Amino acid sequence: MKKLLSTILTAAILSSAAANAEKLSKPQRMDLYNFGIMVGDENGDLRLNDSITRAEAVKMICTAGMLSASPQNAASAGFPDVPDTHWAAGYIQAAKESGIVAGDENGNFNPEKSVTNEEFVKMLVCLLGYGDYAPYRGGFPAGYTAMAADIGLTDNVTLEVNTPTVRSNAAILVCNALDIPLLASEDVGDGTNYYRLDGSNGLAYVTLRTQLLGVESE
Repeated sequence: MKKLLSTILTAAILSSAAANAEKLSKPQRMDLYNFGIMVGDENGDLRLNDSITRAEAVKMICTAGMLSASPQNAASAGFPDVPDTHWAAGYIQAAKESGIVAGDENGNFNPEKSVTNEEFVKMLVCLLGYGDYAPYRGGFPAGYTAMAADIGLTDNVTLEVNTPTVRSNAAILVCNALDIPLLASEDVGDGTNYYRLDGSNGLAYVTLRTQLLGVESE
């Protein structure tokens, strides 16, 4: 009975998430395909109403951020529940080394577990370089959600709290992230200086998109 109830509740949550999935524009679909961020199944179907696993989320984020998923990374995934034979082991280790993901209280990554909206937003905020500010805004999840709203990451998408991320919403979040100026940091003495690479004050204009396209902007 408990198992049946759990199944019903899970189905209800996923159904609710699918109902709140936003629609992708044609340019967004093209970005996903062209940059290899989301290419779909063997039939090219993006399965936009499905939820996304933590492993799939990390693959998307590493691809958008040009984080290398090398064989060396795969051989040292860094989580006891991620063997080096796992298809996403290299991506997971690259994300860990970049400070984008961390293990749970037991040190596990839980690659096949559905990623929540809050977790996915945190990963993207960290990828863009704004993760250091989140603790000052309340930490996880509130601080990351606040930072995401400030930089425009969550524009045009409605995210339910404590809910698995639907693939269409994940896609929109990544597409938003492509054009947000990155935040660079520099250690100086006893502190750290931060620079928003938005093209102002003599700084370069750098986004995930300009990096993916290999464009150097001033």
